[in-house]
Amino acid sequence: MGVLRFPESVSDPADVVKKAKSAGMDVVCITDHNSMRGAEVAAQAAAQINGIEVVKGEEITTAEGEVIALFIEEEIPAGLSAVETISRIREQDGLVIAPHPFSLHCPCLKQRIDHLDLDGIEVLNGGHIDDYSNAEAERAAMSERWAMLGGSDSHYLKTVGYAYTNFEGSTAEDLRRSILSKTTSAGGIQIPMTDAIAWSMQVVYRSDVLILRSAFGLDRGETDDPIVLKVRGMNGAQRFGALFGSLVYLTPPIPFLAAMTSRQLFRKWALHERTDATRMGPIWHQ
Repeated sequence: MGVLRFPESVSDPADVVKKAKSAGMDVVCITDHNSMRGAEVAAQAAAQINGIEVVKGEEITTAEGEVIALFIEEEIPAGLSAVETISRIREQDGLVIAPHPFSLHCPCLKQRIDHLDLDGIEVLNGGHIDDYSNAEAERAAMSERWAMLGGSDSHYLKTVGYAYTNFEGSTAEDLRRSILSKTTSAGGIQIPMTDAIAWSMQVVYRSDVLILRSAFGLDRGETDDPIVLKVRGMNGAQRFGALFGSLVYLTPPIPFLAAMTSRQLFRKWALHERTDATRMGPIWHQ
């Protein structure tokens, strides 16, 4: 929505852990963008629930694309080079994963995966509903240089566990060993377009509720919730712009038209990427 920036998720991390447990998962990795706050909250929630563990991590925006750190305890800043970011992950004995390495719409490493110290790459990202990104990652993974992982990339409770990683065992430590031994595999499905639309509508609606509560002085309690704090920092013009833009977006059939348009754009971008790849050759095998 251009300058009107809405959060990618409004789900409580504790609810995410409960949903993962009900979906039959043994371990859930919480990797918010450039933050470990959600992972900390999720880990505290998991301590009260039997049968599920949380791996704390972070999806870090590097200068060359996004990198996922797993099994870390300290937040790593955004904006560093991929090499420096990976070095800081290794200092914490963390694992390094390339999420959606050939994404058409997210910052990604692409062919740089060949030259970085990675433990695994995501070959099935549930949130990438085009027909290019996951297929290209699977093709790159044929080199057997990395563990092959799946992840729902869920920003919406319903889609938690749609895509996942299979591994030997049932604990977080078992997952770590399986990644290092490259014995993992990806399972599940991509998120259906209907659920992607529902996710976007939920985010906009919940954001509007927070904006209205803040505007009428109904949300003054102490909090460290980054979304609430961001809403509180909006001026009147920003609040009006967000509310007006979201009203337009939530008006049927606009969410469905937006989805159809995005699918067409993905197909166009995929064709462009395939054409470039044909000209350059399969450089990950060189």
